[in-house]
Amino acid sequence: MPTDLVALFAHDPRSPLLFNSGAFFLLFTVFVSVHAALRGRNRARIAWLLAFSLYYYYRSNGAYTLTLVGLATVDFLVALRIHAAERPAARKAWLAISITLNLLGLGYFKYTNFALGNLAALAGYSFEPLHIFLPLGISFHVFQSLSYLVDVYRRRYPPVRNLAEYVAFLCFFPQIVAGPIVRAPEFFGQIHPLAEPTEDEVAAGLYRILEGVAKKALLADYLGRYSDLVFGAPSTYSGPEALLAAYAYALQIYFDFSGYSDIALGMARILGVRIPENFDTPYRATSITDFWRRWHISLSSWLREYLYVSLGGNRHGKARQVASLMITMLLGGLWHGAAWTFVLWGGLHGVALVADKIIERRFGRPRSRMGRAFGWMVTLHLVTALWVIFRARTLALAGALVTALAHGWEPAHAMAILGARRELVAVVLVGFVISVAPTGLWRRIEGRFRVLPTLAKACAFAVMVQAVLQSSTAEVQPFIYFQF
Repeated sequence: MPTDLVALFAHDPRSPLLFNSGAFFLLFTVFVSVHAALRGRNRARIAWLLAFSLYYYYRSNGAYTLTLVGLATVDFLVALRIHAAERPAARKAWLAISITLNLLGLGYFKYTNFALGNLAALAGYSFEPLHIFLPLGISFHVFQSLSYLVDVYRRRYPPVRNLAEYVAFLCFFPQIVAGPIVRAPEFFGQIHPLAEPTEDEVAAGLYRILEGVAKKALLADYLGRYSDLVFGAPSTYSGPEALLAAYAYALQIYFDFSGYSDIALGMARILGVRIPENFDTPYRATSITDFWRRWHISLSSWLREYLYVSLGGNRHGKARQVASLMITMLLGGLWHGAAWTFVLWGGLHGVALVADKIIERRFGRPRSRMGRAFGWMVTLHLVTALWVIFRARTLALAGALVTALAHGWEPAHAMAILGARRELVAVVLVGFVISVAPTGLWRRIEGRFRVLPTLAKACAFAVMVQAVLQSSTAEVQPFIYFQF
């Protein structure tokens, strides 16, 4: 068998199949062609969708694909038992079993080394991390599955009766690795049958893919090359360079993650499936509460509905609300990664949210243009400052970057550095303008793209993808949220 063909079907943990790679776009074109040829045969289409989703997941996770299928099968069967149980105690017991199994799986892969390392440090022993492979997207998979099980328990809708369809729901390839987190009704309500996308919907999907690839390859990867340098050794850089790196990373993570979401939404729409938006211009937020309504919307709503509300929310007094909010944000931070930097990041966001609610109760939301502008500036810089902790590999490196911010601000020195980095400064400024541009602007551009002739759209798509891929780094860069 030719080497290239073997590579096409082989699992290589060092080279996952990425959305922003030429190989994936070629495979996606083949997949869509077969999908279109199966028109009118819904069961065959779902089977083909499942097969491609498992293939895509296998290319990144190898044999650990069986872990996903195994957990999905268990959750599928447990949901049936929850629905069939008449006694509340039995239904609670089945739900507890399913939650425990999912969290044990997530805990083993993601938090074993973190827990053992901290225990060893407390006991005064050295610790060599175990070689545990972290399956891509396991956090999203577990959260999506848990929302389904809890909703079945709450009698919001009946369980799925077809195992293949449930596995297809959990491993739907556009969003399995980094979301958005899709609720069961949003998916199953669209596959009986799978809708036949119109030409206009295909054009809208192509545009979103183009938008996402451009965000990732043209902006996020360029900004990431500089932020990686500074965050890797912050003590060797001056204040202006450290500040520039902080701004660069704030934009990098936004364009990287929202770019992935755009690609996921675009591919799903080409298949006739609509998945929820995950971003709503978060850097336009005028408060930290507003930011979390706009950033990673599917995770924010999941945490609010399945954790914050379950802990009591705002229904049992102010003290209980503060405790619920802090626990939610601390666990939300830990969900992002097994490191104290993520816990601190989540905790500080929790403190900021509590402070924001206190300020809102006492003074209300600013109504004047000046007040909203002030709120926007404070929120933007608070979020950017907290991204420093999120990005740093350790608390020590985060502290080193904060320390670096205090040095090297002599006017001549600062201007010389900014002059040497003028291209980066220009990209950062352009990036901020793009990030705060009204959503309506991009939808108007999308509207113009959608009315182009079919051949023109196809050519624009092919030329744009090729140009973007060639302008990116020699090695295709993975999406940031793949590690979560």
